[in-house]
Amino acid sequence: VGLTTLRDYDEYTFTHSVNVCIFAVTIGRRLGLSKLQLFDLGMAALLHDVGKSRIPLDILNKTGGLSDDEWRIMQAHPWLGVLTLFGLRGYGEIPYRGMIVAYEHHMKTDLTGYPKSLRSRQLSVFSKIVAVADGFDAATTRRAYQTTPIQPDQVLREMWTNPRRGLDPVLVKALINVLGVYPVGTCVILDSYEIAVVHSANPDLAQIHRPVVRVAATPEGALIPAGPLVNLAEQTPDGNYVRSIIKVSDPAKYGIDPAQYFV
Repeated sequence: VGLTTLRDYDEYTFTHSVNVCIFAVTIGRRLGLSKLQLFDLGMAALLHDVGKSRIPLDILNKTGGLSDDEWRIMQAHPWLGVLTLFGLRGYGEIPYRGMIVAYEHHMKTDLTGYPKSLRSRQLSVFSKIVAVADGFDAATTRRAYQTTPIQPDQVLREMWTNPRRGLDPVLVKALINVLGVYPVGTCVILDSYEIAVVHSANPDLAQIHRPVVRVAATPEGALIPAGPLVNLAEQTPDGNYVRSIIKVSDPAKYGIDPAQYFV
């Protein structure tokens, strides 16, 4: 019911909630949570932003910066989410767990952020997981006030190195271990000057900075519809890597749609 409300109200928030659910469950699996715990985590993640269904659309989708009054209204969405989920309490235990995550997901580990905590509290592990998933998806997705998403590798690096984000470093590391330093779909330039799309993370954590990529264009820039898969951990007999990543780039610059390389 809560998701239906959100989908009917704002398509971006609905899609974002689904993405956050996927990333949160991915982190939970990495941590070894049970199937029941993963189910509860997934449901809480799906409902974490349900309070935004009570925020005016002109504020929710504003392309410019919010005024002080508008920001105060936006900051109300955590407790508005609690009120919404309280109305769903007859549907079982999930809304109760969801209420905690809805309320806490913008609180930082030092209890700054919002809503303001009036006394010391221990944040729910679910809330901290959702905060990491929420931050990653929000930064890497195009939305009303962010027409150019940030490259996933940049987001992961900033989440890991910037303590002001207030994220649990253990949970950020869990996300990095799953996605890899270069998340799936990232467009990269190789030292062979070929352009490639990251296909999968390297399962060997010692080689996590060397994913498996699919070559998408020649050094001259000619697109390759079904290029070869290349494991960047592959070495020559004398121990040198066959190919390495030079930098991350914008796929649109080369006319590349990363999604086409996963069909």
